[in-house]
Amino acid sequence: MRLVVTRRNRDAVLSKAKGEASRDTTPNDTYRERLIKYTPVETIALFIAVYGITSYLCGTEPWYPVVARWIMILGTLGTVLYLWKAENISDIVQLGISAIGFLIWVYALGVITVTSLPFYNAIVAGLLLVAYVFLAPLADGVPEVW
Repeated sequence: MRLVVTRRNRDAVLSKAKGEASRDTTPNDTYRERLIKYTPVETIALFIAVYGITSYLCGTEPWYPVVARWIMILGTLGTVLYLWKAENISDIVQLGISAIGFLIWVYALGVITVTSLPFYNAIVAGLLLVAYVFLAPLADGVPEVW
């Protein structure tokens, strides 16, 4: 199950997944489990592949930055749709954290979509990625088990 189990959504998640009897015996997700569930690895990998191929094929064309922006937008929407439909994630908080995480990864990768922005800074992008990776699992409070 990929849905994050926290104090906020514990009752709803466990009643759907295993029934009422296991509510008291199943622990909340650990820090590591939350980190894995919040990071949209599948869509990040797909974005890197699609962006890399299109950049190689037509990266020098004057219209390519528009294509790169559309790839980023579709990747963000694809993250939400993939988690919602394929992984059956219905928790809005988890969907939001994963979508923001996708955008932070794109920002940190330094693709043409974001490097052309006036406020892009590679150092800030790297620090933002580190902050996301270590702080995203704390979004629903400090886990009881690390």
